[in-house]
Amino acid sequence: MNMRTAAAVLLLASFAAVPARSADSADPDVLQSGYRGMALSLPGDQASFVKKGDRVDVLVTFDAVTKTGKEKVTATILQNVLVLEAVKPAKIEERGVVELELNPNEAQYLALGIKQGEIQISVRAPGDKEMHPMEMASFRKLFQ
Repeated sequence: MNMRTAAAVLLLASFAAVPARSADSADPDVLQSGYRGMALSLPGDQASFVKKGDRVDVLVTFDAVTKTGKEKVTATILQNVLVLEAVKPAKIEERGVVELELNPNEAQYLALGIKQGEIQISVRAPGDKEMHPMEMASFRKLFQ
């Protein structure tokens, strides 16, 4: 799969068939019908700053095969994901866990991302629920 195809697949994953949760149903204590709770282990420097009820984007960094060889790329694979629970590590050097509310398609892409590369999350500002078309980031693109 080339980078363009991978980008298209990842972009389509962010617009999955199950409708997005409405702003009125953002109760992190209740898993919405049709959704799944999925645990994600994170390094302490990320897990320490996430709390229940936050919304996050999920990014994966992996080695992509291009025409010129391999290069590291980062793709935002999920956007505006509700954090159902956050277990902070006792020490920053330890790992923490967040439980995310995902539709079945998003859960598959998160599982794939975990196996494909390194997962990171970014916490959204309160009230920021806007979805953005994203292109994969690479150092080659950065310095063009």
